[in-house]
Amino acid sequence: MRSLVAEVTGRFDHAGDANRLLYTPLPRELTVRETRRYLVEYTGDEGALTAFLAKVLADLVSHELRVGGTPLFEGSSFILDYGMKGGALDLEKETILAHHRGDAEAGFRVESLRINRRLYVFDAAGSPETVALAGRFVRDIVNPAIHTYQVISGSSQAVCTTA
Repeated sequence: MRSLVAEVTGRFDHAGDANRLLYTPLPRELTVRETRRYLVEYTGDEGALTAFLAKVLADLVSHELRVGGTPLFEGSSFILDYGMKGGALDLEKETILAHHRGDAEAGFRVESLRINRRLYVFDAAGSPETVALAGRFVRDIVNPAIHTYQVISGSSQAVCTTA
């Protein structure tokens, strides 16, 4: 079994005010870019899987799909990854898997699929204390009853994780 990571972003999206995601304003101006990140455990042809993901996850005109595990955007202060817990209903995941099951000639088999929303948080001032604000994002965005999350510092070291 092998793993493949795919990340989808809008071609015309740009960093926006991070306050739109939070209940109360931040003490300084931060911006955020959002993506969807897919971790696929699979057997079979990687090229066929990549083509399938490009077909079902990204519109050729308005989306960009990148395969690989490196962060899509450079220079973030921190990244918040969050997704549904294993037992929670994830309709996007179920739809993707159902579409895959309907293709007997796929050339690959999806063993597991994990979907995360990824928030890249940027601080124009470059303050090292910005990562300390990650807790505000977790508190206001992540629902611990249904989500798992991971905060990754700009230096790509995990700050905290919950299962």
